[in-house]
Formats: sequence, structure tokens, C-alpha cells
Amino acid sequence: MHLPPNYMDLYAQALRYDKVGDPYTAVKLLKKVTRIVPEWADAFRSLATIYTRRREWKPALHYWSKTVALDADDRNAWWQLGLAAVALKRMRTAQTVWAKFGFDRLQHDKPLGLQLQHDDGYEILWMQPLDVARARVVSIPHPGSGTRYRDLVLYDRRGQRGFNVIRRRRVPIYQCVTTLKRSPYQTFSCLLHTGAEAAIEQLEQLCYDAGLGFEVWSNATRAAVQADRARASEDERRAFPEYYSDLLPRPESGTTLVALAAVHPAEVERTLNDWQIISLQQYSDLRSY
Repeated sequence: MHLPPNYMDLYAQALRYDKVGDPYTAVKLLKKVTRIVPEWADAFRSLATIYTRRREWKPALHYWSKTVALDADDRNAWWQLGLAAVALKRMRTAQTVWAKFGFDRLQHDKPLGLQLQHDDGYEILWMQPLDVARARVVSIPHPGSGTRYRDLVLYDRRGQRGFNVIRRRRVPIYQCVTTLKRSPYQTFSCLLHTGAEAAIEQLEQLCYDAGLGFEVWSNATRAAVQADRARASEDERRAFPEYYSDLLPRPESGTTLVALAAVHPAEVERTLNDWQIISLQQYSDLRSY
């Protein structure tokens, strides 16, 4: 009598291959398991997880759909199905998922924090949400991040990474999943020969009027824990850190590193030249990335 192979052994092998960095073999074994036990959700869930991690959204959507068909109570599978649907512009499917979580009635008028990870570490940005999972980046990211001002990104509203504290108001920060559409904006930086707040605000206003992005890169975002959270467990403090963009006062003299975002370099030069005339200040080291 021919007995089917032990699918649990195949499944365990697949997980080991994935853990050591061989997703190709893991996928082959998992697909074999799905053929042996097509009614078992775990193998489909593992396939969907691998494809999601690799940002291969079409197979991810397929296998998350299989997972929820077999295990309708898996809330994470439903959520991941929604993210994959957004990445593939299947907005009707995504809206169905958001309604299940009660997110179809959310207001999206206020900016949120965005945690962007790249080779140099991570940074905290601002984004303007368009819906539950899409947003426009309204900060100017580090040039090495691969992300630009006004990029359309996919973010995970369930993946909260802490709070950005602005004037004693805590704004939640969410994880960036991937870039959906690149913006035409380029990134520039220069050194202002002043630290005066009034002069810097003049440049910010000029950039706003010209439709350019503006950011002060001199103020590195820092993390701190509020004193009244000292009694919280270490795990809680790590799970929801608080980020402060202005822990140190801006100096009134010296220099200030700023970033600008524009479609054409001429827009940056024109705006900086106008700023020099208005503020009677100077700039140098204009760079494009």
C-alpha cells in the first residue's frame, strides 16, 4: 500500500530552509505540502508570508486568499491580504478587508509618523495618509533610503512603532512596507550660514510658496522615555518608544544643514537666491542626490 509522505516532516523542512535563507527550496516544499493536504491552512500561510516578505505581491495575494478561505478567523491573514491588494491596486478587495476591521470609517486629515528602514538604520518621517494603507511622504528622507519626498508608500497601520512627540502631543508612528509610486522630486541639501530661527522660517516659507519640500537636517531625531513611564516594563518601553525632533534648542548662530526637494534644480537655486536677498544671509555646499 502506497502511503503519502509525511507532510509535517516536509513542512518542518520547509521552515528550516526558509530560516537559513533558502526561500526557493522552502517554497518548493511548501507547494508540495499544499498538494498533499490542500485543506491545511498553515502551508498556504507560510507561502504567503514568504512572498509578502519578498514583496512579490501577486503570489502573496493568492496565498493569503487561500489562507483566509481555509481559516476565516485568522485576522493577520485578512490584514496581509488587504495590504497585498493595495499593492496590486485591488482597492475593492482592500476596502472589504478594512471594513472587517472597522477602518473604513477612519478620518485621514492629520499627518502620521512613518518609520523608514534602510541600510544606514532607520529614520522617523512625516506622512499624509490617503486611506488605511497608503500615504504621501511629506518629509525629505535621507538620500540613502531610496525614498523621496512625495513618494506614495504602503504603510502598516497595525505595525505601530512608537510615537512622535510634537508640542506635548503624541502622534503614532507606523512602519513603511514598500514604495508604491516614485515621485518626480529630487533631493538637495545645502549649508545655511545662520542658525537664526527667523531666517530659516523665511526659507521654509519660500519653499512652501514655490511648491518645494523643506526640512532641517541639523536636528537629528532623538528617542527618549517620559519620566512617568519609568514604572512601565522594559518590553513596553521598547515596543512604544517616543521620538522627539527638537530636544535641543536651535542655535542662534553658526550654520544649519537643510534639505530641499524639487523637480528641477533651477527651482532650488532660484529659491535660495531669493532667500539670500530677503534674509541678507548666505548659503554654500549645494548638493543634489
